[in-house]
Amino acid sequence: MDRFGEIWTDHPRVIDANWRAEARDDDVLLVVGDLSWAMTFDEAAEDIAWIDALPGTKVVIKGNHDFWWKSISKVRAAFGPTVHALQYDHVVIGGVAIVGTRGWQCPGSSGSADAIQAAEQAGAPSYSDADRKLYEREVGRLKLALEKLEKSGDAYDEVIVILHYPPMNPDQEPSGFTDLLDAFGPTHLVHGHLHSAEWIATAFEGKRAETTYHCVSADAVAMSPRLILDKG
Repeated sequence: MDRFGEIWTDHPRVIDANWRAEARDDDVLLVVGDLSWAMTFDEAAEDIAWIDALPGTKVVIKGNHDFWWKSISKVRAAFGPTVHALQYDHVVIGGVAIVGTRGWQCPGSSGSADAIQAAEQAGAPSYSDADRKLYEREVGRLKLALEKLEKSGDAYDEVIVILHYPPMNPDQEPSGFTDLLDAFGPTHLVHGHLHSAEWIATAFEGKRAETTYHCVSADAVAMSPRLILDKG
């Protein structure tokens, strides 16, 4: 990860120390994807155990590098009771509903790595038909998750949506994700994915309609938890 800058040097130790300095057992920590570089489930066991052992209740979603994450039931079984793994669904903790799905690159973005490589070879735009299909699928999954929450009968007074990908392209244009956020009005939107100052600067941060947007990729928050909501 140090190809993204010196801040990434020895980052597991730094994240561990900062997390333990900030988080109490009664805190809820949102970990918005890219949990492990592992390619297989067995290879991810050490990272799963590390996250499990950190203080607080953890809510995790899949990132684009979590190739080990195949079956949500297997992922949930691997984590202990302090970790909630979401896959276009929700959990309610302390009166706060947390809705999570991975998301995808929005139209107007550079597209996935495979699409970029193919585009360079073909001289075509890098946002491929495959990217658009994945984007549309993830927009649909977020809609399903938000609708399921509304119909659940669960008691909550605030909603946080967590995505791995940002819900806008680098030009901060509206998308299917922002349309849903505008329509359902969650209190907060939290995402990661963006690394290095150049890309982090493209993230929209602040309030849009009823929702406050936050980019919390590790180098965007100096490898330390950022307070999203204080429930006292």
